[in-house]
Amino acid sequence: MASRRQKGIGSALMLGLGVLVAGVDVQGRAQAQPTTAAAGLIAFVREGAPEAGIYTIAPSGSDLRRLTNGEDYRPRWSPDGTKIVLQRFDASGVRSFIYVMNADGTNLVRLTTRAGFQPAWSPDGTRIVFGSGVGRKAEIFVMNADGSNLTRVTNNRVEDFLPAWSPDGGTIAFASKRHENWDVYLMAPDGTNQRRLTRSARTDSNPDWSPDGSRLVFQSQRHRNWDLYSIRPDGSGLQRITTGQTADSTPAWSPDGSQIAFTIANHDNGREDVAVVDLEGSVILRFVISDTFDLEPDWQPVPANTAP
Repeated sequence: MASRRQKGIGSALMLGLGVLVAGVDVQGRAQAQPTTAAAGLIAFVREGAPEAGIYTIAPSGSDLRRLTNGEDYRPRWSPDGTKIVLQRFDASGVRSFIYVMNADGTNLVRLTTRAGFQPAWSPDGTRIVFGSGVGRKAEIFVMNADGSNLTRVTNNRVEDFLPAWSPDGGTIAFASKRHENWDVYLMAPDGTNQRRLTRSARTDSNPDWSPDGSRLVFQSQRHRNWDLYSIRPDGSGLQRITTGQTADSTPAWSPDGSQIAFTIANHDNGREDVAVVDLEGSVILRFVISDTFDLEPDWQPVPANTAP
């Protein structure tokens, strides 16, 4: 079953905190005056009471805002950038459910009566795909954006979760352990035409589609360390993006497809921050926001009529 923190395989109040944006390359060397031209806010998870919740921050490192207060995870922006779907743990701290809220954290509404986790939107914003427990394993479900018409789309002897919907609406990528280790798989939204995309002796997980649908980014341990890779939907063109000594996970594309936000963790102290890397892995922007753990970023889409 998926754990609360899914960085591995399945992990509006202005704060008076200093925000430092530190730039380093993949070998950890300092870079001067890091910048990112990508638009849209980055939503992310902050762990640890009393600051736990969902936050947003501008790619420049400014405008840090708290949207929720509680054990909330996996924020995902709607295609028009006006809403965020997320998973929220109940008072037991064991079961989570799928919620949706406005981009400023208002109007939080619970969508599911069954436990659920790792939600993601369809590209037209009318449906949500997510994971849910069936017995002692996880399977993937699809429902309407209002929580109606719940449909199970996977049914396997092993776990399937971490779904991501393609921009053209025709394919859902997800992680599954069908060949003794975790790989990325693809399927139609109704669960048909399931096929294996990545083939590694080690874990591949947490897929996310590029805005044009031409590539998927995912995290992998194929070189032992957690690094980010990208691949075409036909399985060709595998590219390693990060090669540093940190653990890099939960990638999410920028709306223009030029950069990737992700969780970066130090092996020595386990600290996690939100960072941004370009597609060559040459420059990282690391948001050093506080002494808390910040993870699971997602980049707000920028509709064509509002893009600069």
